Amino acid sequence: MADKLTRIGQTVLLLFAILGLRLTQLQVVRGERYARLSDRNRIRRILLPAPRGRIFDRNGILIADSRPSFTVTVIPTELPDSALPVLAGLLAIQPDDLKRQLEPVARVPGPVPLRRDVDLTTVARIEENNFRLPGVLIRVDPVRNYPKGWRYCHVVGHLGEISEEELKADSSYRRLDYVGRAGIEARYEKRLRGRDGYQYAEVDARGRAIGPLPEKRPEPAVPGCDLHLTLDDRLQNLASRLVAGYERAAVVGMEIRTGAILCLVSQPGFDPNIFISPIDAATWDAIVSNPSKPFYNRAVTSTYPPGSTLKPIVALAALRQRLVSPRTTLDPCVGKVRYGNRDFKCWSVHGRVNLLEAIAQSCNVYFYQLGLRLGLDSLTAYCRSVGLGARTGIDLPAEGEGNIPDRRWLDVRYGKGKWTSGVVLNFAIGQGEITVTPLQLCLAYAAIAGDGVCGHPHIVARIDSAGRTVPRSAYPVRELKLDQNDLKQVRLAMTRVVEHGTGRAARLGEITIAGKTGTAQNPPRPDHAWFVGYAPADAPEVVFAVIVENAGHGGTVAAPIVAKLVRAWSAARAGIDTSEPASESLFGQPATESLSSSRSRQP
Repeated sequence: MADKLTRIGQTVLLLFAILGLRLTQLQVVRGERYARLSDRNRIRRILLPAPRGRIFDRNGILIADSRPSFTVTVIPTELPDSALPVLAGLLAIQPDDLKRQLEPVARVPGPVPLRRDVDLTTVARIEENNFRLPGVLIRVDPVRNYPKGWRYCHVVGHLGEISEEELKADSSYRRLDYVGRAGIEARYEKRLRGRDGYQYAEVDARGRAIGPLPEKRPEPAVPGCDLHLTLDDRLQNLASRLVAGYERAAVVGMEIRTGAILCLVSQPGFDPNIFISPIDAATWDAIVSNPSKPFYNRAVTSTYPPGSTLKPIVALAALRQRLVSPRTTLDPCVGKVRYGNRDFKCWSVHGRVNLLEAIAQSCNVYFYQLGLRLGLDSLTAYCRSVGLGARTGIDLPAEGEGNIPDRRWLDVRYGKGKWTSGVVLNFAIGQGEITVTPLQLCLAYAAIAGDGVCGHPHIVARIDSAGRTVPRSAYPVRELKLDQNDLKQVRLAMTRVVEHGTGRAARLGEITIAGKTGTAQNPPRPDHAWFVGYAPADAPEVVFAVIVENAGHGGTVAAPIVAKLVRAWSAARAGIDTSEPASESLFGQPATESLSSSRSRQP
């Protein structure tokens, strides 16, 4: 009996010894490792997404910011296959689609975003079913918000989900991150993007946070830089309303001395807010199938024949070479000129006019003759010298270049020796293969108005980080070597365009505008309507360029738009509210000239 008790006691002691050794192994030898494993299950590093920087107009009016939204996140290693149909049903997607979406992140241990900007109803349904959805968490994230909607869409741009290629190129981004896809959002992506932070929290068995861990210091998120634009919200809103009734149009307004863009509108536009949540197929198809191309920035990217808005530049080229004086008259205008076997027409019969009168009345016949005197090489060189046919360097992506055709270009297009000097006649009135962007014309007229000096066109005036202005290089000043007396004479003619000529619809009583109309041929569709003007005529400060596609005459369509913008600019400078109802007529008094034939064009 004693031996039996002894053996039992020895067995018990052995078991306790084994248990003690095991506990020693777990707590001492491998204690640190198991503590880490325990913390991994108990403690979670929770992402604190950084909001993008805000965007303001020049007066501090908010254009873009971030708002809180719900994001459905998943811990793939904790989500069983049995939960996929439940989650797919709550998110209104097919289980197979959900499974394919999760495959690339199947081994990721932390929460990965699955669906952004979900509505409160969906959040409530997920929370009601949380016992069936282990590893599914709801997170509050900042998402982009554009309170002005479509009015700034081509300037500010929009966001889009990051691609697989971009993820591979920059590991600092995460799956389902949104990045700038156009406009300022794309051009200043690195500035606008903040730095995400983290905090540590204790979680329950389902991965839901119980509370923060004070012993682990959080890493706060750092918001992106704020951008203060040169745009004036009053002018931007007005320009948007003035062209809203047209299929396709563009407006650019700029301070002459600084190059600060005051307004930049392209019609039609789109609401950038639609890209924040997953866009439905019907909405996407409606946008991309729209023949007017709402994504296209016509003010900066599109190129057009300048029409008669080129005539002041052609006049300056001729004056520079002393081919004519301001008072020189050429062969009288009888409504057309014969060159080779073709008639080149004018929109009216002007008789004998001098250079200044030819600009004011937009006489094609005078400029046909001027073009022949100048020749192709001189015309090409001068147009390029004032910035036409070249990107301006504005801080927006996808800027168009335009085309100033020279001999080499014509040889490639038509074959060497297969074109004639007749191309110069079309060139001299801004027709044919010559194309420019509205921004280029705006900049060229700024140089004319500013005695050959104007600022570099730009959209962003200031960048702030944590309330402090970020130092940056100053924008360069453009200085063109233009004869001051020639400029004075051409500016006088451009004032007469508005006071007595084809641009009378831009005339204002309280402030004098100088400018030039243009009607650019666009066969087989109707002509494009141009007007480029600056104000005040005697001390220029601001220049506007407007084109309305397929709308007819620049003097009756585009000129009144510039007049309204100049009036609003002048009133804003004086602190006067110029809010206008959206239903206000866009048209001023039309010019009295009429077309002389089906081929003639009123500038």
